[in-house]
Amino acid sequence: MSTPVDYADITVETVDRAIRDWFDRTVDVRVKTPQEELKKVPVIFSSGERWSIGRTKQAFRDDNGVLILPIISIRRTGIAPDPTKLALGTQTDKLQIAIRVDPKSNDIKNLERHKDPLDKRDYPPVYNVYTIPFPERMISTYQMVVQTQYISQMNDILEKIWRSLDIQKSFVAPFENNGRQPPRGYQYGSPYRNVPDLPVRYVVGFMDNPANDSGNFEEFTDSERIIKYSTEITVPFALQLTPEGGSSPVQVEQTAYKVVVRDENVHFVDDPDELEKIFDP
Repeated sequence: MSTPVDYADITVETVDRAIRDWFDRTVDVRVKTPQEELKKVPVIFSSGERWSIGRTKQAFRDDNGVLILPIISIRRTGIAPDPTKLALGTQTDKLQIAIRVDPKSNDIKNLERHKDPLDKRDYPPVYNVYTIPFPERMISTYQMVVQTQYISQMNDILEKIWRSLDIQKSFVAPFENNGRQPPRGYQYGSPYRNVPDLPVRYVVGFMDNPANDSGNFEEFTDSERIIKYSTEITVPFALQLTPEGGSSPVQVEQTAYKVVVRDENVHFVDDPDELEKIFDP
């Protein structure tokens, strides 16, 4: 029997990588240089030190001091539990993710085929129920900063980003990004048809804040001209972690089953409550 899902932890780093990869692989912005050549705009996930440089009037430079522009930089600015989902998981600490028929059900049915037709019984199937610990609902916030030396490049970058957004200024960022834009409703001929579920795990980001200018374009100084726009991104997600040193997060439980032998009933149960139902109906 195959596993119901390929379970893998969803960490803060998993979400960070998905947001970066969406800009780098899905949006995949390319702009023209003064030499009329197309250049891919690099996307970096900034650490604290590099971000402090990006927030000032300075720009990103390589090890030789050469200006790296244009560039898109992203930094996580905050993370907190989702205040609208704090009540979830209070009544149960498990979340059912799949249910499958156990192979034992087929074994029982095969045995029934060899019985006399008058003695055959129709047994209910035995199910394997897969559960995981209830995930923690979180919200991460990110700041995206775009820096260029030319207004035309800035326009091209912002236009490509906004054009890649879906409804409500949102975007779908898969954890395993192959560079393709996730399907939308109009791609299936009718806007009223349901869009099929994505076969991969993903998060949804929202860019409903304006992009504000914070460059030094209007300063008449000897410093290099930098055109800089920044905006905020909100990403709700479910945090799923494997307990350190604990058992596998995916637990499998079986429903009770019984075998009838002539006039006797033989019950197999794992739950003590089921025993009370059998012997004290």
